[in-house]
Amino acid sequence: MKINCIAIDDEPLALNKIREYIKRIGYLNLVESFDNAIDAIDFMKNNKVDLIFLDIQMEELSGIQMLESLHVKPKVVLTTAYDEYALKGYELDVCDYLLKPISFQRFLQACEKVYDALFPQKRPDISIPDPASQEAGKGYFFVKNGNITQKINFDDILFVEGMKDYLRIWTTKERVMTLLSFKKLEEALPSQGFMRIHKSYLIALDKIDNIERNHVKIGSESLPIGDSYRREFFEVIGEDKVN
Repeated sequence: MKINCIAIDDEPLALNKIREYIKRIGYLNLVESFDNAIDAIDFMKNNKVDLIFLDIQMEELSGIQMLESLHVKPKVVLTTAYDEYALKGYELDVCDYLLKPISFQRFLQACEKVYDALFPQKRPDISIPDPASQEAGKGYFFVKNGNITQKINFDDILFVEGMKDYLRIWTTKERVMTLLSFKKLEEALPSQGFMRIHKSYLIALDKIDNIERNHVKIGSESLPIGDSYRREFFEVIGEDKVN
């Protein structure tokens, strides 16, 4: 299912960035882009628009003023360099509020929210394969990453960060954002070598550089050890420690 969208921003560089991001997401269809809200309103009178990517601070008519003037509102994702409009945006029932500079991963997260709101029963299967059905010794699995299905090697995983409905998988090569639960991920990972240390973190034990107090250091990242995970974690680490 395609989502017909428009982008509105009076900054050319910012508008180009939004257009580039839209092109990378298969279910988005950019029907037009504008450098002002007035032309966008005229366009919407005769064209079907499901989603607006809308800058807030613009001359003549701001993004907030535009939303307040619309009788029928499409889904809206606000884009702005200022965070003081967040409360007003949510009062107008926007789907998301993106602060510039906007990363592609954050943009994708907003688009996924819109997709689920428009097509709650049409979400494609993004579950990872049942590990029981995989070939013995297979050292990888696949996850849905935006519009692609991406291979993740077990050996490449540094740690996994929980972000509400999403997981960010940190690997030696890149960071992968996927709409997945920790439960599903843990079912796919080998029973040995990976461990939850916090409600928001799962780590690869062999990637630990050091442990200091209640934090695990992996590369440049310092990850907290949660109270409910501490005892089991130190029991496992203690088994491998040289006294």
